[in-house]
Amino acid sequence: MAKINLEQFCGGALSEQMNRALQEVARNIQDPNTDAEKVRRLTITLTFRPSEDRSLVKTEIQSKTALAPAAPIKTTIVTGKDLRTGAVEVAEYAKQVPGQMVMGEDGTAFDPMTGEVAEPAVEKKNVRLVRAE
Repeated sequence: MAKINLEQFCGGALSEQMNRALQEVARNIQDPNTDAEKVRRLTITLTFRPSEDRSLVKTEIQSKTALAPAAPIKTTIVTGKDLRTGAVEVAEYAKQVPGQMVMGEDGTAFDPMTGEVAEPAVEKKNVRLVRAE
């Protein structure tokens, strides 16, 4: 019985496809933005279509990978309405250090828990916007 060397099959295309797919899987495993424990898959499909007299067999090679998706990036947003204009506002929520004051865009300091203005607005050149993470 004759054997086919898989390294040389289809001019080396089978080996080439498999190595390329293995590199794709390895890059995905090393990507810190993916779940390290997710299973990855590499499937190589050989499809054989024999002629009517069975003397020739058209063969197709296809590789397919199933990789781990990028891990979701999480954040929290807050929504509300500007009481003066009625405009809906959306902002990313930033954790506050207990007791820390937040500076509004106009330089007004306010208590993040109550929204109460803690001190009058100061000139912009003296304002330092603080955002605790």
